Amino acid sequence: MIRNILAVIVGLVVGNIAIMGLHYLGMVFYPLPEDVKMNDMKAIAEYISIAPRESLLFVMFAHLGGTFISGIFTTLVSKNIIPIYIIGSFFTLAGIYNLYMLPHPLWFNIEIIFYFPAAIYSHKLIHKQ
Repeated sequence: MIRNILAVIVGLVVGNIAIMGLHYLGMVFYPLPEDVKMNDMKAIAEYISIAPRESLLFVMFAHLGGTFISGIFTTLVSKNIIPIYIIGSFFTLAGIYNLYMLPHPLWFNIEIIFYFPAAIYSHKLIHKQ
């Protein structure tokens, strides 16, 4: 039980760090305009409407990659699949919230269906070793 709780905590922390790290890596290739700051939601919302498709794909990669990395660390702490369900659910709900808070192109909504499978796949990948 304690191991499962620890696995969820580790997964959430590592997953969020991974997502932000991948976001910043994406900004190396697709930098934000100088007047846009990461903590200014209004400026980010305006940028999303003019952002190149590739930069949005990198954002999608960051979200799904962070969920995948989160699943790996969660599985390394606990081999039980229940923490993975919690991680997958958390990142799915966070993704829905993100789509609700910031205007995204319609095609971007497809990422929502991949959060949970990313967590499950990472578990299956690590668990069979």
